[in-house]
Amino acid sequence: MKSSGCLVNLSAKEIYYMTKIQSSAQFKSYQPQQILLLPPSFDELIDEHDLVRVVNRVVDSLNISGLINQYKGGGTTAYHPRMLLKILLYAYSVKIYTGRKIAKALRQDIHFMWLSGMSRPDFRTINNFRSSKAKEVIEQLFQQMLLFLMDHGYIKMENYFCDGSTISADCNKHKMVWKKNAERFKAGTEEKCRELFKEIDALNATEDKQYSGTDLEERGLQAREITAETIRGQADKLDAVITSSTGKQQRKALSLKKKLKQKEVIIAAYGQQIELAGKRSGYNKTDNDASAMRMKNDELLPAYNALAGCENQFILAVSIHQNTNDGSCFKDHLQKLEQQSPVLPRAIVADSIFGTEQNYELLGSKRINNYLKFPSYQAEQKQSYRQNPFLKDNFSYDASTDSYTCPNEKQLTLQSSYFQTHKRTGYQSAIKEYQCKDCKECPFYQQCCKSTTGENRMIKVNEKLDTYTHQARKNLNSELGNALRKQRCIEIESCFGDIKHNMGFRRFHLRGLKKVETEFSLVAMAHNLRKLQIKQEEKAA
Repeated sequence: MKSSGCLVNLSAKEIYYMTKIQSSAQFKSYQPQQILLLPPSFDELIDEHDLVRVVNRVVDSLNISGLINQYKGGGTTAYHPRMLLKILLYAYSVKIYTGRKIAKALRQDIHFMWLSGMSRPDFRTINNFRSSKAKEVIEQLFQQMLLFLMDHGYIKMENYFCDGSTISADCNKHKMVWKKNAERFKAGTEEKCRELFKEIDALNATEDKQYSGTDLEERGLQAREITAETIRGQADKLDAVITSSTGKQQRKALSLKKKLKQKEVIIAAYGQQIELAGKRSGYNKTDNDASAMRMKNDELLPAYNALAGCENQFILAVSIHQNTNDGSCFKDHLQKLEQQSPVLPRAIVADSIFGTEQNYELLGSKRINNYLKFPSYQAEQKQSYRQNPFLKDNFSYDASTDSYTCPNEKQLTLQSSYFQTHKRTGYQSAIKEYQCKDCKECPFYQQCCKSTTGENRMIKVNEKLDTYTHQARKNLNSELGNALRKQRCIEIESCFGDIKHNMGFRRFHLRGLKKVETEFSLVAMAHNLRKLQIKQEEKAA
């Protein structure tokens, strides 16, 4: 019998019960060891519409000359970059994100074995490929995938749905460096340094003679900026004292020089922290590019702001930012879209945080239809907002006199005009201020004016922004605008939901802005491959 080789070491009782079980109709035949002379082909074991076949076909259609050109040759032969790209994209598609787990799957999973042709690169090779070679050409690869989707009719670049989401960085949340703290500690150390300067001047006989014993503050040195040059200048004075004196005076000079050196090191360290933070509130020691961001659960964590845009739930562009405000990041995201996509979409649909003057102007310059909500759009839909006569938007405007009329029939005339600079983007807006002459006796003062000191009602008007919001309001309230507003929630929110919930990607695994951007591009490409498989299965059915 076939199983005789397997039953040699079993007792007679065990053989009896095993034979009885196998002969029973209750169970199928079971042989724990290999019963075939030759192993089956992996191609026979993988379904025709399996995701791994989709990854294989798409990557085979890509031009990877940019990847190949990074290999200089010499030494031992390298694993083929097309194979490495395939296993990397497939791994991200099946929720495997670390090099060690990918290397393990190459030894255990028949899908990875089939895709790699039984090649088994170790985790170092995989991580090096992802962090260095793939990083340099990821935008080209992403663009080619978009061309593939366009050529096969999956996307048309008509309506672009955009949104952002914060994703945790791969770093220790307890190692945040705050810019305000660094500035405060630096100022405190500089003050202590000035005190040392006073002691040095008191010790230096030449300085006392030159300034006739006047105090340091009287010479205006108290407000002097503490730099490496000023500290070195004071150290030179101490060197002169050390070489020309002995005993107690020399020991005092040596002690002051040691303290001065310590303060110099501390000031330089705080200065470096302030420089690394830049315009951000702070940074993380583990990943210097990560910024503190408020997450959905109201927890403050080091993270990145990932912006993405989609059509038909295929992601068309991604960008990574260190700023939590999506509206401020939109300009850079649109530039990234221009780099990754051969054509720009006809219309862009986004939430109210994107509705800024700069973004409206940007869409107008590129002739893209404006479907960006503005901050007050949702409030305008309420009857209480439209019927509130004390809101600035409901004041009547007279172009002939350039004035607004309040509910008490009093005029608000132009008082001043100026340019206001946005602190994050540097964009300048033209602002006009209108003010009423006398509101003290107005019966609606408490309802109309927020001031508690009796000041007259003042309103600020941005005419350029009002023109843009009027056009946006018209577009959003049209029949097409209503359909696009409803579709936006389904489109881009589904993409982020699939990435975070279905794919389990809630934290980056690489560090540094460029590497994080590479990883999120891989995640977006993996999402597109998963979506492509679903579309092909629907078409086949």
